[in-house]
Amino acid sequence: MSHSIDHRLPFRSEPEFVEPRAPYNPWLHRAAWVTALSTFPLIFMGGLVTSHGAGMSVPDWPNSYGYNMFAFPFSQWLGPDKGGIFYEHSHRLLASFVGFLAIVVTIIAWRTEGRRWVRWLATGVLALVIFQGVLGGLRVVWVDLKLAVVHACVAQAFFCLATLLVIVTSSWWLRQTPPLITLSRGRFLIIAALAATGMIYLQLIIGALMRHYDAGLAIPDLPFAYGRLLPPVSEEGLLAVNKIRAWELHIQPVESLTQIWLHFGHRVGAIFVTSAILTLVGAIFVRHRADRVLLPWATVLLLLLVTQVTLGVYTVLKGKPADIATLHVACGALVLATSFVLTIMAIRLYWARPTPQNQALDKFVDTEAQYATV
Repeated sequence: MSHSIDHRLPFRSEPEFVEPRAPYNPWLHRAAWVTALSTFPLIFMGGLVTSHGAGMSVPDWPNSYGYNMFAFPFSQWLGPDKGGIFYEHSHRLLASFVGFLAIVVTIIAWRTEGRRWVRWLATGVLALVIFQGVLGGLRVVWVDLKLAVVHACVAQAFFCLATLLVIVTSSWWLRQTPPLITLSRGRFLIIAALAATGMIYLQLIIGALMRHYDAGLAIPDLPFAYGRLLPPVSEEGLLAVNKIRAWELHIQPVESLTQIWLHFGHRVGAIFVTSAILTLVGAIFVRHRADRVLLPWATVLLLLLVTQVTLGVYTVLKGKPADIATLHVACGALVLATSFVLTIMAIRLYWARPTPQNQALDKFVDTEAQYATV
């Protein structure tokens, strides 16, 4: 006969084990929110730059056509006929604004926040946005496509870091008391959340490679690849594929098998990501309904997944229109951020600090569990 001991509430920390509770810092929390929210349109604008092939529309940096970036005349970049210059220069201005917000957040943190690690987290946000800005500038100056891919991936990481600052400065975070032990269902949720977030980020890396190496339409049909389960693996296959593209589909040829397999890898990655998210959301709906803070985020993640898959399919079937492809990038960022939020929440709710008292209790519970299943 087995007895269920898998419940989190009886294993809350006793007062002597609880870390000193920091006071809520509303100004830091609000500044963190503004920074994180401002990062999303920045990612969207960065997606527009790539989708419209505007990465080199302003070929100098940190100036813009010889002007100070902030003194670049409106007449030269603002308007329906400015095309790539508008996208690229707007992206730079938005990035500068986010950098300014990161400075504000860091100053507020060091002047008002009591937790040392939160102060350094805010400093990390500032350091990463500076690194990201320099990276974007070097991509322009050196005309280096690899740096463009790294720039796109760091942007997603920065979004997560800014989101982390929002979470740890929230009143919800401060109200939580870490558990004394990490029980099985909590351990499973943490692993599922980490796996989902890791897979999503890997998928975004593959997506960035695909976009920057012009592989977005390397396979133009769905759900197969040129009518087959697997794409070609030889130069003869590539030649046959390009004949189909030229004579039947009337689209540009692909240059290499790498482009085709990058695209195929992104599709396979979508299957893994979907499975990981469904596992995470299913675990929350079935086993963690009591933690109501998780349910809204799980619902949002599920809706974003449906939207993201729909946008991906639509992008391929409609020949990769720039705006839809950019929405796909932006929605991917939201999927990552939402999964990241659930990961941090799961860790906060279920991960026990490795203190001697907790380890002793963990061994006790394991022993009890063994007896209970006999």
